[in-house]
Amino acid sequence: MTKAYVIAHPKVKDMNTFKKEYASKVDATIEPFGGKFLVRTPEVLAHEGEKGTLAVVIEFPSKEKALGWYNSEEHQKIVNHRRSNTEENSTFVICEESGKL
Repeated sequence: MTKAYVIAHPKVKDMNTFKKEYASKVDATIEPFGGKFLVRTPEVLAHEGEKGTLAVVIEFPSKEKALGWYNSEEHQKIVNHRRSNTEENSTFVICEESGKL
């Protein structure tokens, strides 16, 4: 089975609200889908283009699990807090591991 990754590089507008309403609650929504954080840090050392506030990579066992988490009722209860506290053009993608271009 091919793993899938959620990659986020948001620009957070209000870090305190973001932490309280989303970041502190998201772990519990990820665990039932076999997800785990590989990267979760405000320490972005090198970049090209516009710099975000955070760098996040979450690994899931499959694309189906990643999409299941994203669309789950528990995640949908909190996702608007992420959206309202990050800039509109922040990067958030779900991609499958392929090893090829």
